[in-house]
Parts: sequence; structure tokens; C-alpha cells
Amino acid sequence: MREVFDVLDALDIPWFVTGSEAAACYGVLRQTFDTDVVIHLRPPEFERIARALPGFAIAQPIEFEDFAMASVVSKQTAGKVDLILREPSPHARRVMDRRQPCEHREFGRIWVASLEDLVVAKLEWSEGVSELQLRDCGQLLRINGSSVDWPYLDATAAERGVAALLAKVRSAT
Repeated sequence: MREVFDVLDALDIPWFVTGSEAAACYGVLRQTFDTDVVIHLRPPEFERIARALPGFAIAQPIEFEDFAMASVVSKQTAGKVDLILREPSPHARRVMDRRQPCEHREFGRIWVASLEDLVVAKLEWSEGVSELQLRDCGQLLRINGSSVDWPYLDATAAERGVAALLAKVRSAT
């Protein structure tokens, strides 16, 4: 998926990996079938990416309340990237500003969500019912506990409406 990251860089589109591939950079390994990438781009601008990836099958963005999702699949390797398109709101800008570099085992040097923002994203995605996402959060916090920015994590979880889920995960670790 290096080609997708390189295209985003060439198009000057800010991005970072989230989900399971980002969790791997923080020591939590689990098999996944796609790579989730957050980008700052409005859906009408998506055609820029589609034109720059001729060797990929493209699923155009589907818009949701505060984001859109599109997929690109390599015709050569069948590797899939889910692109999460977010308009640069104050929260989205802060998360993008906090992204961290990571030397990924497969992709080389990439941007990933900060540990705290990854935990909050997984809590939001889980909606409290995905044991897999909640387990990932517990493992991320247990493995990386000494480096967690707890004030930021607590404040962001409260802001995003997942403070109770964070408390549940913390009490289980």
C-alpha cells in the first residue's frame, strides 16, 4: 500500500493510518484484511486520488454524517485501503497534528494516529459493543501505559462521548 501513501504525499493530502495497522506500531498485532487511512479531503475532491491510482479499482466515497468512506484495491496485489475522508474540523486538525511517524514492518515509514487518538477512535468505532475493539484498547493501554498522555486521552474521550467506555477499559487493565 506504499503506492497509496506516496500518491497522497505527492498530492499534498494529509494522511495517517489508523485501526489495526496503526495498533501494530504500538505493539498490538492482529490480522487485518485492509488498511484504514484517514485523509483531509472533501468527497468532491476525491477524483484527484482516483486519477492518480490507475492500477487500482476505486469505490467512490459514500458520505456519512461527519465523514465519507472510499476504497481503493490494488489490481496487482488485491491489497485494500479504506480511505476515511474527513473535513478538517478543529478536532480532525488536532488529530492530524498529533499523528506520529512509525517504521511499519510492511509499509516502511508511515504516519499513524497518536496512541491516544487511536484509542478514542477505536472506542468510538466499537460503540461499546465490539469486544474486539475494546480488547485492542485495553492492550494498547496496558502495553503503552507509561507513555500515555492521560490528561489528553481523558479530555478527548469526554469530548467525543466515550469517557464511560474509556473508564470501563481502564478498570479492566
